[in-house]
Amino acid sequence: MAAQEAARLVEQLAADVVVEVRDPGPKGSDVGDEQQRRAASLARLQAALATEELVAEAAAQQTESASAESVWLGASLADLSAVTGRTRQAARKRWPELGSIHRRRKWLGNHVEDIAHMAGLLATHAEDLAPDWGRGEFMNHARLLREGLDRCAEDFAEDAPVGGDPARRWRDLDALVDTTMRRIIETAGEPATPEAGFALHGATGVVGYYDHATTADRG
Repeated sequence: MAAQEAARLVEQLAADVVVEVRDPGPKGSDVGDEQQRRAASLARLQAALATEELVAEAAAQQTESASAESVWLGASLADLSAVTGRTRQAARKRWPELGSIHRRRKWLGNHVEDIAHMAGLLATHAEDLAPDWGRGEFMNHARLLREGLDRCAEDFAEDAPVGGDPARRWRDLDALVDTTMRRIIETAGEPATPEAGFALHGATGVVGYYDHATTADRG
């Protein structure tokens, strides 16, 4: 986008901003309707300042979103530094959540098949893990697990379509481990079969490994 076009868009935004500016009154050097012209100009200045703040906030949000998406898609802080022209330390300071995203994405990228396997075992043996008390809540988590597995199978297939949110599959996989599998483990009852016990034990190991690898002090 050319600077001239950007300026035109900002001008249009400013025209829609409603502001109230106190008329400072007449000046001794006023000629004709200069007081009214001055008051209108001051109002435009106030609208421009308000628009500047809104545009800066929107641009910052867009930049933050794009940086997070890039890291979810495997970009390193060094990659961001090359694009922004700033140091990796500056990126960490400006977007502190990127460190957590980087650790999670790195771990998830190396364990997609392991996650799918253990989550699949949990889903298969959910009936044999359901507790007597709180069974409805547990089975709801199991349903969410199966739905998450179906989405992941589609999203990570070789012929998966490219949607409007290219990083969604990684966030969904992260939620599958950190939220859905974790809740099933926390609410499961005593395993009714050895196979169910193996599934629960394996899933507990996956979540524990996830926690170990993604905590901040592990970098």
